[in-house]
Amino acid sequence: MRTALRRLAAVLVACGLMLLVMELVLRAWYPAPTRYYVWPPNLRVDFAPSDAATPGVTGQGRFRTNSLGLRSDEPFPDARRIVYVFGGSTAADLYLDQDEAWVALVQRGLNAAPGQPRTWVGNLARPSLASVHNLVHFDRLLPELPHADLLVNLVGVNDLQLALKSSYLDAATPATQLAWAFAMRPPEGGVWSRLATVRAARLAWQTWRQARFGLVQTRGAEGYARLRECRQTAPPTNLVNTLPPLDAALAEYRRNLRALAERAGAYGAPMLFLTQPTLWAENMGPAERARLLAGGLGPIKTWCAHQRYFSPRALAEGMRAFNDVLRDVCRTPGMLCRDLAAALPPRAEYFYDDMHLSEAGARRVAELVVGWILEISPPRS
Repeated sequence: MRTALRRLAAVLVACGLMLLVMELVLRAWYPAPTRYYVWPPNLRVDFAPSDAATPGVTGQGRFRTNSLGLRSDEPFPDARRIVYVFGGSTAADLYLDQDEAWVALVQRGLNAAPGQPRTWVGNLARPSLASVHNLVHFDRLLPELPHADLLVNLVGVNDLQLALKSSYLDAATPATQLAWAFAMRPPEGGVWSRLATVRAARLAWQTWRQARFGLVQTRGAEGYARLRECRQTAPPTNLVNTLPPLDAALAEYRRNLRALAERAGAYGAPMLFLTQPTLWAENMGPAERARLLAGGLGPIKTWCAHQRYFSPRALAEGMRAFNDVLRDVCRTPGMLCRDLAAALPPRAEYFYDDMHLSEAGARRVAELVVGWILEISPPRS
């Protein structure tokens, strides 16, 4: 009995020493971040768009982040105007090249305009982010960044997808708000979350889940091609024309928009809200229908298995409801809003799928946004 206990104790001590060594090694290799990052800083990814997956996007899609974890240039030391852009994947523009993404084109356009001050534009967007995540960015991220003179928010489609449970996320719970709003963040929740072994295990689990379920944003865009094939081959009887009740989601969206406007006022910079353009319409042409891949019922990992989708008419109705809430909130005195959804026609040339912009779409959105910013944003004194 004593021999067995001694062996057990030796095994436990050995395991403890192994865990201690692993913890020390991982702390050196994977140090705990001390601030919040939308993307890992200094990230370098080269996407490979294709006609099957991303029509209207050509060449290599370089994706680069700066030392702040933003898909932007390093902040200009001599910038006299700083603009931050909030949004989801429509603003992140993953498959477009670094210099062709519309946020980068906005920076270029502002700096090329006659008589305009040196302007730096920071892109805070990340796929699947909704208005609730924007509030998290206000509370956690903005205090750590250079102070902005203007905030731009392209919002709406992910709030709709969360309401339909047709998203990466099953729900925007407090845990998922943090998990999706930031790629890296300081440890929270006590000693357990501060262990490098725990953080490394979570990273391995997330990587496995993404590989297992076929993350949409694959480097070669195979995920998009597969989702499009699943949607395009779905039986017509699997299209759902009736949306679930949206009243609660629309009320929450209204509250979030007002809270964002209040946060912007307290922060000391105006926020320009943009309605969300999409390809969805009640009567879509064949070129537009051929672009569709989103709108499945249930989490994205189940779309190809079930092949049940909301119809384009239903999705257009839902998107219009969320955009109408923003338009209504924008009637509040002092709100800054522009109707991007109305300004960008739902044509195939502007989108490579339901809501993501082609190169032509990015150029057109940048032109519009530059014009609107020039109307409302003076340089810092």
